[in-house]
Amino acid sequence: MKVSMMDMRKEGRRLVTNAFAVLLMSAPLGWVTIVALDAAQAQTAQNGHASQKRSFAIRPQPLPGALTVFGQQTGLQVSVDAAAVRSLTSSGATGTMTPAAALTSLLAGTGLSHRLTGTSTVVIEAPGAKTTGTLPAGAIALDTIDVQGASNPNSTMTPTPSYAGGQVASGGRVGFLGNRSVFDTPFTQNNYTEKLIRDQQARGILDVLDNNPAVRAVSSPFTFQQNIFIRGFLLNARALAFDGLYGIVPSFRPAIEGAERIDVLNGPAALLYGFPPDGNVAGVVNLIPKRAPDAPLTRLTGQYLSNGTFNGQVDLARRFGPKNEWGVRFNGAHREGATPIDRNNERLDTLTVGLDYRGERLRLGVDFGAQQFSSRSGLQSFRVLPGFAIPQTQPLTSNVQQPWERFQTTPVFAVGRAEYDLTNDVTVFGAIGGSKLDQDRIASNPTITNPNGSLSMGPNRQLSFQDQWTGEAGVRTRFATGFIDHSAAVVGTHYASDNRTGFAQTPAFASNLYNPVFVPQPLFPSDTNLAQTLSTAKLDGIAITDTMSALDGRVQVIAGGRFQRAQNSTIASGVADFYDKSAATPMAAAIVKPVENLSLYASYAEGFGFGPQAPLGASNPGQIFPPIITKQIETGAKLDLGTLGATVAFYEIAQPSGFLDPITNIFGLNGEQRNRGVDLNVFGEPTPGFRLLGGVTLLDGRLTKTAGGTFDGRVAPGVPDIQLNLGGEIDMPWLAPGITLNGRVIYTSAQFYDQANTQSIPDWTRLDLGARYSFIANGTPLVARFNVLNVTGANYWASTGQGALHLGTPRTFMFSISADLTPAPAPLTRSTTWTK
Repeated sequence: MKVSMMDMRKEGRRLVTNAFAVLLMSAPLGWVTIVALDAAQAQTAQNGHASQKRSFAIRPQPLPGALTVFGQQTGLQVSVDAAAVRSLTSSGATGTMTPAAALTSLLAGTGLSHRLTGTSTVVIEAPGAKTTGTLPAGAIALDTIDVQGASNPNSTMTPTPSYAGGQVASGGRVGFLGNRSVFDTPFTQNNYTEKLIRDQQARGILDVLDNNPAVRAVSSPFTFQQNIFIRGFLLNARALAFDGLYGIVPSFRPAIEGAERIDVLNGPAALLYGFPPDGNVAGVVNLIPKRAPDAPLTRLTGQYLSNGTFNGQVDLARRFGPKNEWGVRFNGAHREGATPIDRNNERLDTLTVGLDYRGERLRLGVDFGAQQFSSRSGLQSFRVLPGFAIPQTQPLTSNVQQPWERFQTTPVFAVGRAEYDLTNDVTVFGAIGGSKLDQDRIASNPTITNPNGSLSMGPNRQLSFQDQWTGEAGVRTRFATGFIDHSAAVVGTHYASDNRTGFAQTPAFASNLYNPVFVPQPLFPSDTNLAQTLSTAKLDGIAITDTMSALDGRVQVIAGGRFQRAQNSTIASGVADFYDKSAATPMAAAIVKPVENLSLYASYAEGFGFGPQAPLGASNPGQIFPPIITKQIETGAKLDLGTLGATVAFYEIAQPSGFLDPITNIFGLNGEQRNRGVDLNVFGEPTPGFRLLGGVTLLDGRLTKTAGGTFDGRVAPGVPDIQLNLGGEIDMPWLAPGITLNGRVIYTSAQFYDQANTQSIPDWTRLDLGARYSFIANGTPLVARFNVLNVTGANYWASTGQGALHLGTPRTFMFSISADLTPAPAPLTRSTTWTK
């Protein structure tokens, strides 16, 4: 078994290396051509893009809304000062014409002109605006403008612009450091946009993270919880952040309809974000809430998902006040019906409301959210007894779960955030929020007992209630000492939670992976007679950091630390447990830019959090282990070619490892897990009409310091050698204006299930394909989208993370159509000169 497994892993490396090379070499106009473009070639590309005729139907309206529709129909990024166009109106543009001609019509009578500054960027500016020096693509050189403080670099409440292609943002939230460019962040970070979420018809977090090669799902699709591995370490769904705060995002299956962006930072981030509530320190997934754009937005979407799920969604936004300083955005959705899994039905009702105020120095944001998610016969993970080869999975559309199994959760949350500029260089900020969650679950956890697929099904009932409160307060400032510029920040954080859980389990019954057996629902104790577990947690910390830069930011050094205190008390089965632990977690990083578009960096970071939590189905479900410290060293490079970005990172992460013993069924710590790896990411629009997103992660996860050295040097369970996610989009104007085709390949090499490396699952490959068509009917912009996940219908075990088997994604068809009844504004670049 061990020899064949090694052969499988070597073969996997070879296949993926060849596939990756072919994909890169086959990209239209290859990367080498893009890199080699001289000024003349770039101008030719610009002129070619601007000379392609297409149909426009942009009605007379406020200029920001007109530019929005223009950007949607052409794929061009519009760069403009918000204040310069806020009060202007456009006479529109109708007919078949080039984008340049359409812009001329849109700007007629406004006193503004336009010019192309890159292959996909248009700058709107006042005639005669003076420019000095070399401007980056999309920049505007205008006199000092008042945009109500929105461009203050100390602010975290200003949206970061999209990168070329619009699938990722050019920057994102980096904890209390605030918003930073991807190319000025000494970690690997991907910031997925709402455009990508809509175009891929993502239903949840896992669908969005299918674009990230460093991430793998550690839960079966169509189940009650969405856990992931980042760089081979667990990140529980309960540890997602909301606008930089833990304890807000609904646990288990959070809705993403209200998310403007989903930022993913790989590796420990205790200094940046604080102590995660359940201790996972593999990285951070941060949901950025939607805000009302400058022009009105009314978007309606209807969706169908095989085999009978219907979804309706509404997205409304308006701004009010003399300067559009007040904004409100509402998102609501209802999804209900049968999934591709036999006997599995889901229902989701969700709404979010985001309010904001952007004044000259004061910025406010308030968010409310509520959802109800319920499912019948949701998929569960499989345990495997030792001593035999893991059998092949059943068809992914089949279901061994019982018809009486159910899950329901009803979370609500509210959070408020404020920033105030004391001066142009000093900003104080604060946020406070809370959430409440009720959860009721009846399930039967399957264990595979022999190679023929025999199952032991353990029915259980869980009832839980959770209240969480969280907040932060701090100050960001900028100053100079000699030729060194400083950007410093201090923040204090607080988190508290109360948890009540009731649990009961009944005797197991026999079934089979390939021929499920269905039995009547067992009788569980009443709610008041369930075995009770009461727990409270309190997390407090204070952090400080300073970013020092010289030579116009070409040399940057970041240093800081966070002191944190964790208190936890648990009462289970009448036995009380309490601990009070503290730790200081440092972070240090350096960034050097030898040339303007290349960043080289090195960083050291530590994470501090609760030990891993025993999963449901273990003999000690919900047990929380004392805090642990995770350490990471990362070095890398980031290249910005304007229309194409590429990052590479080399890293080593070590943390105590948790594992579920298949014999005793007890979850606990057993030594340390050390992962070494390489992340390669690419994103952008290397040539007009072709967009690229994804990459490859190479991992070497090893067990060290195990009890008695029994498993030292063995491959860590659930950590594959190779993870590849590579997707592309191509516009097809020669077929018809507005048609875009897309595809994505996901590959994962073989994985071991047990610490002894005697049981394993083979590698797997998933192919996703799709298309969308943007068109106009009766003056209304419409977009029809069609996506197929797992086109080939491959059956596979997706992961062995956390000592459990997780099923893959079955072939799934998705179709939707959305209508922009009142268009939203194009992304605006607010240009402001800040003076002391």
